Formats: sequence, structure tokens, C-alpha cells
Amino acid sequence: MAEFGRRQYYATSIPSGAETPDRTKWLVRSVVAIALIAGSFLSYKMFYPPVDPLLKHESFAEKLERHASLEELRQNYPSLDRRTIPIAFGDKIYKIPRNYLVNLNRSSADPKETTFDIYVLLPNLEPRTANNADRFVKSPFDDGYGDQIIATIRGGQEELNWSERRLLWNRWCEEKGSGAFHVVESGYQLCEAANSDLYLKDTPEGPLVFVCRKVTEQRSDCTIADRTGAGWGVLTLDFNRKYVYQADEIRKRFRSLLDSFAEK
Repeated sequence: MAEFGRRQYYATSIPSGAETPDRTKWLVRSVVAIALIAGSFLSYKMFYPPVDPLLKHESFAEKLERHASLEELRQNYPSLDRRTIPIAFGDKIYKIPRNYLVNLNRSSADPKETTFDIYVLLPNLEPRTANNADRFVKSPFDDGYGDQIIATIRGGQEELNWSERRLLWNRWCEEKGSGAFHVVESGYQLCEAANSDLYLKDTPEGPLVFVCRKVTEQRSDCTIADRTGAGWGVLTLDFNRKYVYQADEIRKRFRSLLDSFAEK
């Protein structure tokens, strides 16, 4: 029995290098090669991390100059990253989580020239997460906005004067619209025109005036132009017309959200 035990032990032991079959040697070499390639890749990723397109912004004009495809020209940069991006704008510095931001064109010379976009979902102004990413429309210019709101904070001009704006829209209604505003619902007034509808609502902050496209098969949306709250620039909110009678609440809530990002 002892002899059987010894033979069994030697038969199952690992052979010496001289006795290693060619196939085993090939397998070992393959594993080593794969490990070296993987190590090189990880080293590259460590020292050369991928560049976030948002932070290495290429202007629309630059894309046109290098003949970018139509798909790329319309492509925004969705992200689930929650790190904050500091943005100087007007008299404020905003620290905005990356999953709210879609576009950033930061001016190195003057923060008053900076422009950035924020995408959130109505009605709760949710940012992009793993659970709702499929509800964010990459190109709303063709298929409509769904529940998405596109907010553009644009520099390069002074904040809006609401009194002047109301006079302008009253004149527009008289000359190109139905002639006068009439009450519709929820305190909103409407002036109809051929291709668009102009809405007005008097609020404690001043008159809210915004425009909505006529309902079509492809899309129907509304646009509010408002103050940014940073002492400069214009805030533009684009959203689906189905939220038309919530426009004032959308404006207030978004302004509150934007203010919450401001550095104290």
C-alpha cells in the first residue's frame, strides 16, 4: 500500500520545467502577454484619463470648420458624473453638478460672456441619473422635448427689462397677432398669431411673457426668456407645451434651483 501511495503522489505532482509540455508553455506565455497588455492599458488610463467633452469645449463654428457630421453637430454630452463644475457668470460663481450640465462655453476673458446649458426633467427638475437617463432627449430639435426642460444661461447682454418687454409684446399682438390678449385659464392671457401663441401672466415679480409654437405633428414647445438673477445675461427656458399653464411655476422653481448652485 505504501508503494501505491508513492506512485500516486508522483503521478499527480507538477512536472519540472524540463518536463512541461509545449501546450502548457504556450498557455503560460499567453497569460503573461495578456497581463502585460492589461497593465499597459491601465497605466495609460491612469496617466491619460479620458477628456470630458464638456470641459474641452469646441465651438459650433470650429466643428463646422472641420466639417463635422450633422449628427455630431447636434450631439450634446450627457453624463452621470456628479462632481461639481465651478462657473463664473455675471456677479456670481455657480458650482453645478456635472449631471445637470450639457454645454459650457466659458469665456476666459470675461465671465459676462460665458454661456452654459442645464437639462432637467419636469415636473421636479430632476438631473440625469442612471434611473432616468433614457428620458433625456439628445436632440429635442427634431422630436420635441418630452418632459425635458432646456435652460440656457447666456451672457453677452444685460438682463431683461420687463416693463419694456411687455410694451413690445403688446405692440406685436396688435400688429401681428389677434389684436389683444384675452383671458384663458389659471390667470394666463393669450394672444394668437399665425405660427405661434403669446402668453402673458401678471405676477408679483412682474409680467411673465412667453411664446409657444402652434401644435404640430412633430413638436410643440414654449420658450420663456427671464432674468438670470446674476445681475447680467438672459435665462431661456424651453419646454413642452403640455406644461404651458405651469410656466410661472417652472420659472420660479428653476430660478430657485440655479440660485442654490451659487457660491455663498
